[in-house]
Amino acid sequence: MNADFYLKELTKRIEDSGARKEIMREYKEHIEDCKEALAASGMSEEEAEEEAVRQMGDPAAAGREMNRIYRRIIDVSMLIWFLASSTFVLITMQVFRVFYDDLYGLIPEDAPAIIFWVMGGVLVLYGLILSAWEKWRDLELFYAHARDWGGGVANSGLILAISVAFLAGTDMARGVGVTFALAVVQTFLRSFVILLSNRRETRLLWEIGVADTVVTYKGKGTFCGKCMRIKTKEGEIQPGAPIMIVSIEGAKPVVVQV
Repeated sequence: MNADFYLKELTKRIEDSGARKEIMREYKEHIEDCKEALAASGMSEEEAEEEAVRQMGDPAAAGREMNRIYRRIIDVSMLIWFLASSTFVLITMQVFRVFYDDLYGLIPEDAPAIIFWVMGGVLVLYGLILSAWEKWRDLELFYAHARDWGGGVANSGLILAISVAFLAGTDMARGVGVTFALAVVQTFLRSFVILLSNRRETRLLWEIGVADTVVTYKGKGTFCGKCMRIKTKEGEIQPGAPIMIVSIEGAKPVVVQV
């Protein structure tokens, strides 16, 4: 068994993409160090590599153990951001209520409460759908659609925090309750999406297929009998070329020619 095959078998079982890259780097460095030491003792390069890999043990067992240790399901950064945003919204509402009570005069007293509940509900629905989409695309906490725009703060956490203002009204206790409920729902939703994404990534990683079109930053390829959108970071890949999935970025597998 050579080092490349060992690393593929090992990382195939690690679900978290960030942990996978770090573990692959560490194992690769360890194999190289062991290989150099064995080669210095008189072994040929091929024998040294095989012995170094053998000393690493069963790659499947090692991969499962690393996955158990490093597996991350809860998106803590989004949870903290949403709670902080909601807290800011609720505190700001109370400040306006204390110092600018006449501001509420802008809203007719006989305005139906259902209007605010509907607006809040629409924002909640939109925010949760956006949250699931963000996680499936593996977007940063603060992101922008165009590369030149830089970061932004109009993510799902902020949308849901604004919905709290509509659902809470002037009732601080109700706002706290809504915040807690949305935090739980959003956390479970993003965790579920993470599980689906991880399962898809481990299923596709290292699979070999064929390019259906010219592949650059976009293209199409067939893997396991299924055509999918792909991209590469290594120039152009021509139609019909054999390709292998080496990582997943957002919704697209990243491939190299083999």
